[in-house]
Amino acid sequence: MIKRSSKEAKLTEQVNSKRLKVSDSASPLSTDILKITSGKQLQQLLTFSQDKRNSFNDIQTFKSFLDTIIAGYDSQAKLLILKEYFELQKSYSGDQNSGIFLCDLIKIWSFASESNKENLLSAVPSVLALLLKITSNSLELLTYGISLGKVLLHKDQFELIKRGLSANKNKEHVISPILRLLRELSMLDGGALANSVYKARNATFQAMVRNLTLGYTGHGNEELRKPSVRTNAIRFLLQLVKHLSTESKADILSQRDIFSTLIRDIINDPPFLVRDILLTIEIHIIKDASLPRDAKTKLLSSRFLVNIASLYRYNKSEEKNEISTSSVSESAHKFLLLACSSLDSGVLLKQSGLYPRGLVINICDENNTNLNNKQFDLGLDSIEWIDKYTEKVPVRNSILSEFIHSLKPWSNIRHAELIISIFKAAPELIAGYFSGKNNFLFDPKLTAMWVGYSNLIYSTISLSIPNYFGYEDGYANLPPPLPIMMEHILPRKFSQKLIIKCLGQTTNSLIMFLTARIICISFQKLEAALQMYKQASRGPSASIWNQYASMVIENYSRRIPAISHIIGAYRRLTSTNLCQREVFTKLISLYYEILPHIALETNSGVSSIIAEGLLTIDKTNLRSRDGILCALELENILRLARLSPGMKWFSNSNGLSMSPFLATLRFYALAPREYLLPRLRSVLISIFHESQILQTCNSNAEFDYLIMNIRSILNDNENSGFFKYLDSCISRCAATPTKYIFMLEDLISETGNNICEPDISLLLLAMLEQWPFHVRLADLSTIKITSRFIARYLASSRKLKKDKSMIKCLSKKFSVACADKSEAQCILKSYKKATIDITIPENEFRNSTKISTSIKHTPQVIEKQPRALFEKIGLDDISETNNALTRWRKKDIEDVIEDGYLKSLIMLLSSKHCNIRREALINITKFSHQLKESKFEEREQIWLLLQELLESSRIIINQKPLTSIFSCFASYAVDVLKDPSHSLYPKVNQFLSQKPVWRLDQIPMMHRLIDESPSLDVAVYSEREWLINILSDGLCSEADLEIYRKRLVFERILSCYNYNFGLKLQNQILNILAKACLIKGGISTLVTRFSLVTWLEVQDSLSSNIAVKELYQSLLQSCGHKRVKAWSRGTIKSK
Repeated sequence: MIKRSSKEAKLTEQVNSKRLKVSDSASPLSTDILKITSGKQLQQLLTFSQDKRNSFNDIQTFKSFLDTIIAGYDSQAKLLILKEYFELQKSYSGDQNSGIFLCDLIKIWSFASESNKENLLSAVPSVLALLLKITSNSLELLTYGISLGKVLLHKDQFELIKRGLSANKNKEHVISPILRLLRELSMLDGGALANSVYKARNATFQAMVRNLTLGYTGHGNEELRKPSVRTNAIRFLLQLVKHLSTESKADILSQRDIFSTLIRDIINDPPFLVRDILLTIEIHIIKDASLPRDAKTKLLSSRFLVNIASLYRYNKSEEKNEISTSSVSESAHKFLLLACSSLDSGVLLKQSGLYPRGLVINICDENNTNLNNKQFDLGLDSIEWIDKYTEKVPVRNSILSEFIHSLKPWSNIRHAELIISIFKAAPELIAGYFSGKNNFLFDPKLTAMWVGYSNLIYSTISLSIPNYFGYEDGYANLPPPLPIMMEHILPRKFSQKLIIKCLGQTTNSLIMFLTARIICISFQKLEAALQMYKQASRGPSASIWNQYASMVIENYSRRIPAISHIIGAYRRLTSTNLCQREVFTKLISLYYEILPHIALETNSGVSSIIAEGLLTIDKTNLRSRDGILCALELENILRLARLSPGMKWFSNSNGLSMSPFLATLRFYALAPREYLLPRLRSVLISIFHESQILQTCNSNAEFDYLIMNIRSILNDNENSGFFKYLDSCISRCAATPTKYIFMLEDLISETGNNICEPDISLLLLAMLEQWPFHVRLADLSTIKITSRFIARYLASSRKLKKDKSMIKCLSKKFSVACADKSEAQCILKSYKKATIDITIPENEFRNSTKISTSIKHTPQVIEKQPRALFEKIGLDDISETNNALTRWRKKDIEDVIEDGYLKSLIMLLSSKHCNIRREALINITKFSHQLKESKFEEREQIWLLLQELLESSRIIINQKPLTSIFSCFASYAVDVLKDPSHSLYPKVNQFLSQKPVWRLDQIPMMHRLIDESPSLDVAVYSEREWLINILSDGLCSEADLEIYRKRLVFERILSCYNYNFGLKLQNQILNILAKACLIKGGISTLVTRFSLVTWLEVQDSLSSNIAVKELYQSLLQSCGHKRVKAWSRGTIKSK
């Protein structure tokens, strides 16, 4: 090879060195960052120069300076330097460059564009974006930022923006800074320049569609600090949507190519960006009331909704700092629920329910009676469209109609929830949706798809029919098309053939259960539709609506299987298929209740189901784990028996030990109280009404008392004899009610009452007639059980405010009939005492009429009406009821005590009127003398109580009222002393035997009841409750409050609160505290002396009792007293 000459070698070296010299685009940065100390230095640093390397280094130095300001490092000092620089630039620009602000930076940007220096093309817009961000966050620099924004939006800079946005797609470092700059421009000063940015869209929207396709292509998740071009473009668009005016926003939404590209690839975007997109569209488009509806509709197309729904399968991992926020799929679900079910969203249109689009029907009203008789002579046959719309249904909500067909509710729970919410908002879509699903066959295969589709059908049928079938102001002259109506009741895809096939799946009981559940809900919807037809038939088109109802029933009957198929499927179920057995018995009862002509047309064998159900009543263990399901199944069977015309309720047959009615009644009484069986209750009450056994004005309440009394007998093991007696009474009363009506008339004449409508039930008379035979044939233990039941039943009748003279006469007749049974006679005579113990839970009277309150006074309890905590509870209502001063004289001694007249007299000693107090004192004295001479069994103890009360109150009665706590104690003590079996009877007698006069500065028996052990081990709760009730009723005035304060009553009851005595007693204690706060000085006493605020805070944190929270809040609202504020040093303030 020939060796090169030295001349050629030197030439080659020069050429190589030149190439290295001109390649300054990759020149290294200076490692030493210049420290900026003044605005003058910054101006000199950024002075325009054609030295590309130095210019880039200077820009980078300035960028580092701005980054430190954003990071917060000595930001105040550096903001002053920046402000100084802006002032220098402002004056410099005004003198030489016709007002171009920051002209040096603009020149550097322009020079970089002309010389194609990409590093400067990227650095200058980045610096300008940082400047806008800093000035936007500083009020002092905001005006400079606006000046810079106006310079950037000048047409001279449009080419620079366009070139940056339209750079090659592989040059993200050039495109992204421009997009960040435009985003900051849109955000500046709350969007002051957003409209200007959009008006310059020829430049600012350059290559926008293409840039929206330049997503993240790296590995892993996209980071917020290093966003892609697409992310920057989307964030720029979102800021425009947030800050544009209504007109400009409507215009930008019309650019479908931009937003369709934005939404098309949303599933590939990072989580923070997806949530930002959804939130911005929701707040600034969907919920923007000023934005026209058509502008929203341009965005929210069916394709848009499909792309949002694709986020349900979003699988990108969430950021660590976003754990507390909703996931992307949850956010998308909430967005679609709002967009598809709100009339203001731009998607949902007003529709007319079951009437398809284009069908004009007049609305029935009082003035619209001139119908075309020729048109309606032929009935529904003259309406050509009544049988149309079997395949395609015209709808107004075409966007939603197209969208729901893209969902797969059988495979995605959120798809199912979304489509059900759409059906609820737009019922017109239901018929078209199911009629168009021809590609899905509902074959009975136990797969996830089958179960999902069955749940969709069930949820759809569960939706209520729209009011007036879709018309707003009333029922139309004509009903909706029949095919549409039937699709709402039972979709035709769920055909009769398919149902029978599903019911034959003996190996898969779940398929049978889901199928029966769908038919049950369709029966209930049919019943609701029939009620609406009945209401519509009250208009001028009655014959049309009645004929339409018959057609609906006929079509529905053809879609459901015969009842024999249902019964056959039920018989194939095993005893362990409890859920299936319950739903099938419910379905059979619905056949008889809603479509009896179908159920009765064939011999379905339902009587054997009823017989088997009655035989299992005594064998059912309602206390077991599956007791509620067994109870519901039996309830359905008994409801079916009620609908069966051949059912004999009052005859013993089929091996039953008692009549079916009594077995049912016993079963209802035996069921735990938490088992609510309302349908069974209605069955029993209806039978009582029809048989006239309890045919009185308050039979519902009497039924509840009867059930309660039967429950008391169920505790006894040997009660079979009693049930035979009761069964005989009920059966005889139902068979020959006339006989007992004559007995009732004789009883009325015997007592001398002139009553037009006596309220004594015939059952009592039947029990009286059969009582002598029962006494003669039954053993002693059974007689005692029966007599206790009769006594409680008489007490219940007395409590129902029935005629007392007739009840008293019946009681004597019962006693005479068992004269040789002293124990039974004693029980019967004490029926009045049984009244005290008779209380019924609240849920027993949920459907019954109101009855009188308990004889035992029950103070107001803070439970379900927390707003009434501080409601005024005064003593005036009790004290001013002074009719007892005269009415007691017309009564017997026993009635004065039993009916509460004596307690009323005692309470009048606390009246604020002196003359009433004197009269009460005199009348109590007179009554005590009569009581002493009477033959009342407990006269000695009650007389002693009255004497001590008189001696204690006589001293002060002329000067002031007797303190309420003492009158309440005396009235409560009367109830104890008249019943020797009361748990407090020994302690009250011991208290009365201590001193002849009471100390009026002490609370009677408080320490004895709180500190000492109870008389009986099981009476600890009743003793505390008795005392708490007295303390609650006795707190009415400032004098009462002073006694409570001196005797530390509040401290004692607060300590009792934490005992395990149940919610009722705790609420009664809270009631005392609430009443104390109503009295003058009560709040100050409770807060300063007993730290009530702190105690309530502790209890609120420890318990879930809402009454504690309400009392605490009410107390804070009332803590405006000066003493409380001074004591707490301002820590307790009224809210």
